[in-house]
Amino acid sequence: MTESASAAIPITLVTGFLGSGKTTLLNNLLRDPGMADTAVIINEFGDVAIDHLLVESAVENAVVLQSGCICCTVRGDLVDTLSDLKGKEARGEIPPFSRILIETTGLADPTSIVQLFATEPTLAGQFRLRAVVTTVDAVNGSAQLDGFEEAGRQVALADLLIVTKADIAEPSGIAALSERLHRLNPGAESIEVLHGQLSPADLFDRAPEAPSGEGADVKRWLKAEAFDDGHDHHDHHHQHDHNHHHAHSHHDAAIKAFAVTLDAPIAREALRRWLNSVLSLRGKDLLRMKGIVNVSGLDGPMVVHAVQQVVHPPVHLAAWPSEDHTTRIVFITRNISQAALQRSLDVLAAPDAA
Repeated sequence: MTESASAAIPITLVTGFLGSGKTTLLNNLLRDPGMADTAVIINEFGDVAIDHLLVESAVENAVVLQSGCICCTVRGDLVDTLSDLKGKEARGEIPPFSRILIETTGLADPTSIVQLFATEPTLAGQFRLRAVVTTVDAVNGSAQLDGFEEAGRQVALADLLIVTKADIAEPSGIAALSERLHRLNPGAESIEVLHGQLSPADLFDRAPEAPSGEGADVKRWLKAEAFDDGHDHHDHHHQHDHNHHHAHSHHDAAIKAFAVTLDAPIAREALRRWLNSVLSLRGKDLLRMKGIVNVSGLDGPMVVHAVQQVVHPPVHLAAWPSEDHTTRIVFITRNISQAALQRSLDVLAAPDAA
């Protein structure tokens, strides 16, 4: 792991549908002393009743709250806002911060922000995207998933799903919503929030880190077993459950989560070719990809990770996390079949393909 990567400030991106309770969550979080070393970037101060949070001091475009948390609004674009924050910190105008929370508007597709951190050279060394968090409203979440394709995409892109308003929703409704969220994104952690109460630890520590070196918890990050479950009895399960899922929207049917595997090692060049072909042909429909790959000639696995067309640089781990050295890549896709991806991987991985 390079020096700069470890020094990079982790960024947590919070997205979620309008009315999914992000403002209440934020208001509660901002009061928490555990937020002391956090900078929060919000679209609009107007949404968050910042005056009630006892502002200690205000500098241009930023306020420092009594909890020690720094708040600012996005000015122009995000890159400017981030460098502005770093500048204020360097000049001692605001307290130092060790992490950043960015709240995006209700309908925003988080992909463009994810892309920014992966591709913008000025940001790459200073910041790293730690996790995408999506809030889903327990009362209206199902209707929003039915009505808006973006809602399904936000769920699929999440590392952590926060189900809000769990205190006022029907228990049966919450159970059905949770099952649906798990189908759309089996790899995400999820938590239910009552009365908008969420601790900083829940928000910042629940999502597993992308493995980058010694002692990385690959298993927790990949969560491959959650994907395997779905796929064995998927078709049978589908017919079986047809009646009580008939209300589910056609958007859901298009989003599929599954794992592809390879037993034999794959040549590095073949892996590169396969990744390039999948991303260039179908990047927009590839919502999430995470995997550990057995590359010929390497002692440990390569970790691959992509969000839509954005591929994070592959990381080589020194050792396998367990005895099992199978290549496992988990996908969440829209209208891309598991069979097609598995077939293309088998073809490119065949020894004579390299």
